[in-house]
Order: sequence, then structure tokens, then C-alpha cells
Amino acid sequence: MNIRKSILAGIVSLMAFAGEAQNYDHHFLLAGASFAVPENGWFELVCEAFNAEPLNKAVSGDAIKHTASDMYYDRFYTTEELDRVDAFIIMHVHNQDVASTNGIKENYEDYSYDEIQQYNTAYDYVIKRYKADCYNLKFNPESRYYQTENGKPATIILCTHWHDSRISYNQAIRTLAERWQLPLIKLDDNIGFTRKVLDEDGRQPSLKYAADTEKIYDITFGWHPLRGKEQYIQQKIAQIAMEELSNLFTPVPASATIEENSRAIAPGEPAYFTCRFTGIAPWNLTYTVNGEEVQLNGITENPTIIEVTPATDKTTVVPVAVSNSTTENGTVSGEAEIFTCQQAIAPTFDTYVHQANKTTVYTDADHLEIKGNTDTHTRESFLSFPTAGISPDAERIVLRAYYYDCVYPSWPRKETHPVEIAGNTQTYTTMTWDTKPTDFTPIGKSLVLGNDLNSYVDWDVTDWVKSQVAAGESTLTFRLSMGETDATGLLYLYSMESDDTRKPQLLVSSQASSGIETTESQLHIYTRPAEKSIVVKGLDGNCQATCYTLCGQPVFSRQIEEDGSLELPDMTPGVYLLNLHNETLHYTCKIIL
Repeated sequence: MNIRKSILAGIVSLMAFAGEAQNYDHHFLLAGASFAVPENGWFELVCEAFNAEPLNKAVSGDAIKHTASDMYYDRFYTTEELDRVDAFIIMHVHNQDVASTNGIKENYEDYSYDEIQQYNTAYDYVIKRYKADCYNLKFNPESRYYQTENGKPATIILCTHWHDSRISYNQAIRTLAERWQLPLIKLDDNIGFTRKVLDEDGRQPSLKYAADTEKIYDITFGWHPLRGKEQYIQQKIAQIAMEELSNLFTPVPASATIEENSRAIAPGEPAYFTCRFTGIAPWNLTYTVNGEEVQLNGITENPTIIEVTPATDKTTVVPVAVSNSTTENGTVSGEAEIFTCQQAIAPTFDTYVHQANKTTVYTDADHLEIKGNTDTHTRESFLSFPTAGISPDAERIVLRAYYYDCVYPSWPRKETHPVEIAGNTQTYTTMTWDTKPTDFTPIGKSLVLGNDLNSYVDWDVTDWVKSQVAAGESTLTFRLSMGETDATGLLYLYSMESDDTRKPQLLVSSQASSGIETTESQLHIYTRPAEKSIVVKGLDGNCQATCYTLCGQPVFSRQIEEDGSLELPDMTPGVYLLNLHNETLHYTCKIIL
């Protein structure tokens, strides 16, 4: 472990010049264990809010004694790093009495190595040693604090545990902060829940935000908070830390960046956009929806999803102003263009595959599943659509599916899932984990947030689809798979076989189209094999009916009257595509003969 730390310290030292070149306003140093490593994201979010260089020295599995040991052997920071650090944040939070005075020395130099292996003496040594190192910079000719009266100001900030289960530690760290008159980031007081109030299901509320559990006083609590900057809990931890640090340092000004949450919608549906902020919550946001101004105050969630009333064809949301407690008039950027689509193309094939059930076929399942590679139970979903009727001049093409459930290995929690989409132009009728194709072209990724549950999630596939249409391809097959993440949720999406009307769709918006797509729930299409006919009910006027093979080869094309039927030519039994088209309808579905 010592070799690894030395290597890490060396890497950070080599990056020191590059760090200065980025023109940071501040430089924050962090010591800690698994709650503080960069994979969490909260410390890095804090540094972004203050334009601070993140000197993250946390190592998973460490305790305060490891930091004390590294300082004892002069390997925790270099002199150059110490010279530029503005704040030293300590997040070693084991449930121990770190404020005990047993074995405490007056002078840090009086400690032996063995004497700083306890939690209380290690904390004492680290605080005294850092203060002394900062003071002694006054004697270093290479320091910016050389020949100053008191050397460098030593700013040390302590942290409670991320929630209030670790009673021994949380009480002790308050005592220690008061003894030394140090700022304290009170995560447990401000996290938004407490062990004293259980959830409706009788569980500790911390479980919703944790990746695993620990038992304290024979009670099960959430242990490690879900990792990643997009996770709600990491953002909450960051916001609490920002509030404390804003008493010492000036944060970056507030800013707001807007982007689509609903990239495309069907007529009559609400539309949503996402806004991401910098600075410290809460924020006040002013924006326009197709020119009409709207203002929201007291926004605390970042990013936040906001609903707007859509226009007939395209809804444009533009940010106007943003402010918070430190910024009267911040910067705004981005915009959201949400298209109301004229086509809603149904899939001709969909399924999912399951890593643990390698030969099982799920083609007839009423749902699709997506799960990350956290164990041997990875799932991927596949959907195929015809290209018939898609204009190469389409403005936006979006694949969307309704996200109706998320199942976790043991307890419910709020996670962000990066779901990647890739495509090819092959046709499939069945698939298993062992036979799933791999020749897919990456297209993009959508972050499926915890707040997206019970709504459509979508992926913009415009450029890739238009290139395939222009190349004359007849079939589009998409793969949905989980990107790299610590998130453990199993996502459920309705499939084309579901009884629910909110089935997967390829939404297409084009200026050339003046009609509105009739959704599947309005049409009733069924075959009469004995009479060699297809019955179509729910049409608005006459339309052109064209039948294709799954490979896109036309079989026949005929006019059909409102609530009429089609006589079929001699056709080989199998699966076909039926496209219905008139001025107000463009619809494709699968038929089986």
C-alpha cells in the first residue's frame, strides 16, 4: 500500500505544474477513505463550484492512521502542494471516538509512529502536523509565504458521516471541531433524512441512497452512498459542503445550461427540458417557452427536470437569467428544441437477452430489460424498425421506450443509469444471449435518472438513421445496453407485446410532413386467413396500404377505404410489414399470416 501511495503522490506532483496552468482560483486537499475517493464525485463537484484544483488523496480502505502515517514519513503532500493548498478537508469517518484525550501529546513531534495508530491520536497528529507545516513555510525560501509573520494560514475543515447512523463518530467530531475551532461540514444534520424517522416500509431511509449496507447497533443502514456526479446523494453531499466552504471562499458565479429531456413527443403529450447549474443551490431561473417568459425560484435539484406546455410542431426553450445567493445575474447557455412528431413507427421485432439464461428466448415477453454488468445477470434489449416512409430530410428521429419499473438486488434506491444505444441494419426474428449480434455501431447515450421512472426515456438517433435511409437500408435494429456504472438497477421498459399502449416507438419529425401520426391504440388491424384478407378499423379517410417483407421488399400496394378490408394476393405464410399512409396518417405495423 505504501508503494501505491508513493506512486500516486508522485503522479500528483508531476501534475502540479499542469494544475497551476489551469488558472484555478483555489486548491482544495482531501484526505479520506472510500467515502471520499474520486469515484464518488462530491468533492470534485465542490471543486467545480469554487474553481478549485481537486487534490484528492483519499484511498479506499484507509483510516485516519494512514494519513497520519503518510504525514509522519513526509509522503502525504509535497512542499509545493502544501504551498498552494487553500483548505485541507478531512473525511475519515469511522464510528470511533476521535475526540478522546487519552494518549494526546502537547507537541506533534513527541509522537512515535506506533502512538499515532489510534483514531484519536491520529486525528490529533494530523491537525497539529498540518498546522506546523503551514507555519514553517515562512522559513522556506521557495514558498510564497517565505518571511511572512505567521507562515501560511492553516485552514482545516472536518466532516461528519454522510448520515446520522454513526453516533459515536458524529458526536466526537463535533467535540473535536469545537476544541480546535475548526469548520465542520454537518452532512448528518443537512442530508434530508434521519435514522430517527423510518420510511413507510419500516426501513432506514439511508438505504435508498446506498450501494450496500452496514449494521450499527444491530440496525441495518446504508453504507457507501451511490457513486457518481449524477447521483442525487453525491450532489446533496456536495451542496452541504459548498454551503460551509462559501463561508471561507467565494464560489464560482451561478450559471444555467438548458438541454432537452424530451427530445421528441407525440401530439398532446407534455414536454420536458433539463437544466444544469453551477454555483450553490438554491437557484432562480428565468426562461422562455416559444417566446413566453417563465420564472422558477428556489430550485435545489441539479440537474432539474422542468415540464413545459408544447407547441404544435416545435417547442423552443431558451434560458434568460439565473441567480442564487452569491450571484445576482449569472450566465445562461444552451436551449431545448422539443419536436412534436408526425410519425410514430412501431417496432417489427423486439426482445431482450439475459446473461444468466444464455439460451432462453424472450421474444414474446411483454417487457424489455436492461441491466449493467455488475454480476452474471446482465441484460440487453434489441428493437427493429422499418425505414419505409422515413424522410431523409427528417428534422429529428428519436427512439423512445416507456420506463415503468426498476428493480434492485435488495432494496429500493435512487440511481442514475447510463444507457447506451448502438445500431445495425440487420433483420432478426429470434435471439438469445449466446446468439446475440455484436456488430453494432455506437450512436449515443442517455442518462436515465431516478426521476425518469414512469415516463418515456429516449435516444436521439437522427443522424445515424438518416444515413441508413439515404443508403437505401430497409431495417434499423437498435441495441440498448448499460454503460460503465456502479448502478445496480434492473430497468423495465414496455415491449411491443405489452398490453399497455405506451409501447416502443421511433418518433419522426419532418417539416415536409403536415399530418399527425395515428397511434397504435387508435387503429385496430387484424387478419382473416381463411378469407385471405386484412381488416383495418379506425382510419380517418381512405389511405394507401403497402405491404413489405421484413427485408423491405414490396409485396403489394393498394387503396383501402375507411374501416375497410384488403384482399390479399397469394403470399407465403410468415411475418410482414403493413404501411398505411395518407395526408394525416403514416403508420407501420407487423402482421402475421
